[in-house]
Amino acid sequence: MVDRSKFNAEDFLVDSTFQQYCAGTDKLCVEYWDKYNNAHPEQAEVITEAKKLYAILSGNKRQQNKQLEAFKKSMFPEEKVIRMNRFLWLKIAAAIIVMVGAALLYVSYNNFKQSESTQEVFTWATKGGERKKIHLSDGTVVLLNAKSSLSIIKGFNKKTREVNLTGEAFFDVVHCKDVPFKVHTEDFNINVLGTAFNVKAYPDEVTSEATLIRGLITMEATNGNGGTITLRPSQKVTFYKNTVTPQKAKLVKPSLSRPEITINHYTLIKDSTIVETAWTKNRIEIYDQDFDEIKNILEKWYNVEIKFTHPELEKYRFTATFSNETIDQALSALQKVENFKYEIKGNQVIISK
Repeated sequence: MVDRSKFNAEDFLVDSTFQQYCAGTDKLCVEYWDKYNNAHPEQAEVITEAKKLYAILSGNKRQQNKQLEAFKKSMFPEEKVIRMNRFLWLKIAAAIIVMVGAALLYVSYNNFKQSESTQEVFTWATKGGERKKIHLSDGTVVLLNAKSSLSIIKGFNKKTREVNLTGEAFFDVVHCKDVPFKVHTEDFNINVLGTAFNVKAYPDEVTSEATLIRGLITMEATNGNGGTITLRPSQKVTFYKNTVTPQKAKLVKPSLSRPEITINHYTLIKDSTIVETAWTKNRIEIYDQDFDEIKNILEKWYNVEIKFTHPELEKYRFTATFSNETIDQALSALQKVENFKYEIKGNQVIISK
């Protein structure tokens, strides 16, 4: 029940039932306020003043409702209370939003810290015709060949020394017996203490290989089959992604559940150049290789796409050395060995009979 004992004239005036009492438009309102006046003679003066105010306002030419609304806005203190309450709720809502946001940030940060150990923190990549020299934080030097990428994994040179490789790279690894160096590729993983070796693992080629120059490495297929292979200096292991038996290679016959593997010595030519690592000296060494295999080398080296118009062309075999030659000069030199034609359109090379 509303306590009107402390009402002033304006308080009575903004009461809708009191307005109807003054106007005489509602019988129940008139009866109610008549009884109220009789019961509260002490407020007779205030009620009389309120009735006079109503008479003044209702007699004005302007609309009564607009006058009363204006009067409410200027005189009615409860309106201010409502606004303050609304402002208080807005403050509470804003505080809740800030707290929820802080909680979400905290959870996100914890999730990030938990997954941080498995995230790759930096990746180097090369385009066709591009090579990079990379110095890792442990002192290891990596030469990255064309169309390749190398990623170091979080915690490198602290608890672990692990990298992911796609493509080809030459590693000169700093020795650290407590933290072995590991290279992960699509086909095999290599464990190293301190050594120099070359890894070639392009996803678009039918073989992947590792060539050891110095030191000792162990490696195993990523599918977990075949056990561990230990390489010694001058040895090269080749993983075959299909069932083609390589020529001039001693085949270690595996089970059907893993790819074929061969272990040979690297190819050393007359000036003591190792064919498998010649690219690190900005040279292409082709040694008794067929055109189809050479195609992959030339495409990455010169950033071109080579297409043969006849399968017989892929079987042509070559031995050659290129260093500063253009793709046009390289193909022109190969023409002196085998009879074929070629056409260069932008980065497209068409080889025909």
